[in-house]
Amino acid sequence: MKKSIKFLTALSLTVPFLMTANAEQWDKNITTKIDVESFWKQVKETRKIKYGEDLSWDKNMDYCSYFSEKIALSKGEGLVMSNLIKYADKCMNTLNFMTKYMLDETAQYEE
Repeated sequence: MKKSIKFLTALSLTVPFLMTANAEQWDKNITTKIDVESFWKQVKETRKIKYGEDLSWDKNMDYCSYFSEKIALSKGEGLVMSNLIKYADKCMNTLNFMTKYMLDETAQYEE
């Protein structure tokens, strides 16, 4: 849950960058792999500045950014940032839920 909140906070720090008068146009223009990679890099750098280095979060973010790109491309949506963010957020929430579940399950067996 904390990591999900931190992810959303990191994204919220980049929202001013995303929230322009021409947000839809920006979504249409950011369609190359290089643009997408630089966006994810910026999210990770922003989070690192705000919360410090977290290698586990970075690995999850790498996986979820890859996952979101594959889902968007398989749906034929292209690399539209609003969709990529939506899929990455869902992925991070799922990973956090699975981690919490496994930690809770492990704790039950140790009791």
